Amino acid sequence: MFASNRLLAAGLLGIGVALSSAASHAQEWKKKYPVVGFSSVSSENQSATQARFKQLADVFREKLGVELRIYTATDYAGTVQALTSGQIQMAQVGASAYASAWIDSNGQVEPLVTNQEVDGSLGYHSILIVKADSPFKRLEDLKGRSLAWADPNSTSGFLIPLVSLRAIGIEPDKFFSKTLFSGGHEQSVLGVINSQFDSSFTWSSKGHNAGQIRAMVDRGVLKMDQFRVIWESPLIPNPLVVVRKDLPADMRRDLLAFWTDLAKTHPQIAELAARGKTAGFVPATHEMYKPVLDAALEVRKNRKR
Repeated sequence: MFASNRLLAAGLLGIGVALSSAASHAQEWKKKYPVVGFSSVSSENQSATQARFKQLADVFREKLGVELRIYTATDYAGTVQALTSGQIQMAQVGASAYASAWIDSNGQVEPLVTNQEVDGSLGYHSILIVKADSPFKRLEDLKGRSLAWADPNSTSGFLIPLVSLRAIGIEPDKFFSKTLFSGGHEQSVLGVINSQFDSSFTWSSKGHNAGQIRAMVDRGVLKMDQFRVIWESPLIPNPLVVVRKDLPADMRRDLLAFWTDLAKTHPQIAELAARGKTAGFVPATHEMYKPVLDAALEVRKNRKR
């Protein structure tokens, strides 16, 4: 009996040491990264971005015990550069910005999670909008009119519509009287509403449950009856949270758990992060974004030509 008790005690001691070692190891990344830098692409103005993610940062500290410092950039390229250079460790970006980051860093970034729509889908659409009281009903009606892109690194505000237009024989610089980059999705939408240009591309999910339209309506800066959608793209993979590949495995695991648990523990904050209704965040893979990466590579190749 005494020998058995000694074996049991030794076994319990071994388990305790193992658990203690695992806990100690889990804390190592937190010593290296007491502050985790995070940025989100500029689909809205910087003050709105800071306000949107403040509560997320509070929950992040509560759950992981380290600070989530929110960085804003004046354009998509700023977020991509901050991520690829190591100034930040994590970013929420669209598929095109992920493609840019992946190309610019030679594959040194990888997907972590993406937002799942309430219907279970993992995508959204690029939409072409005009002012509700304008005479434009179809894409063809915009020949000789003005168009605003969002940003050169925007999936729905540039890459997908550019490729889609060219696929049906429309060269934007020849079809429209003027094309320009507005600087972001919010600027594009407001530019149409304020008659600065005739049309613009932005993004939205089915029924405007999430996306730029939903975010602006929820903030009271846009009404649903102010615009009309005259074109919609095929489904585009949802924006994703991207991390650097050189992060410790324990850190990546904890970040993944934080995002995938968010909708269960803090549903309202998950909706803020998703910019609309969401079923939560789910793991994402590089393969999900391969079609967009291929399109981005093709556009870069054409520029060089």
